[in-house]
Amino acid sequence: MTLKLFHSPGTRSIRALWLLEEMGLPYELKSMEYNGAYFASDQYRSINPMGKVPALYDDGELVIESTAIMEYLLHRHGPSSLSVSSENPEYATYLQWLHMAESGMANYISVSFGQTYGKDPYKVSEQFDTYCRFQITKALEMLEIQLKDREYLLESGFSAADISLGYTLFFAQACTGTKFSETVGAYFNRLASRPAFQKALSDLPKQQSF
Repeated sequence: MTLKLFHSPGTRSIRALWLLEEMGLPYELKSMEYNGAYFASDQYRSINPMGKVPALYDDGELVIESTAIMEYLLHRHGPSSLSVSSENPEYATYLQWLHMAESGMANYISVSFGQTYGKDPYKVSEQFDTYCRFQITKALEMLEIQLKDREYLLESGFSAADISLGYTLFFAQACTGTKFSETVGAYFNRLASRPAFQKALSDLPKQQSF
């Protein structure tokens, strides 16, 4: 077994875990409760220098950042029907949502979550929080348009872009109470019904030493 994923329930590592399950790849899961003090420790930063999850090791090679891990798995351990080639007419749409799910949505959700529940240095001005919420609203409106004539982001069906965005919608709903439209809510329910997503969200072992 070459793949080892460091994971914490509820975090962006769900993206990597969900994709591993969808691809049917063998992996070793190192699961821990979220603990800021532990993640900031020298012990954990020797695993991931940024002190975050996810961290993926493949034969000792480290990959961090959830969407980067997704692309790594799809290209290094594919081919997979969940990815889209550059020759595919839907490639631009696929790539756009794969990354917009984080940079154009989850990033802003994180700011608002930190503003509501966090402490310094996660607090921001009310004006910036308002700006972040506005960006979230715009992205959801764009998603509404994207889904008007299809069940998933692409006409060709379920892809890794849906995994990336599916986590973002989970994060928005679970952590900020974001309300979805009927169309977006139905889309999220389709994603949530997938066995691989349900497994990625299931209860996992408590923090342990690695």
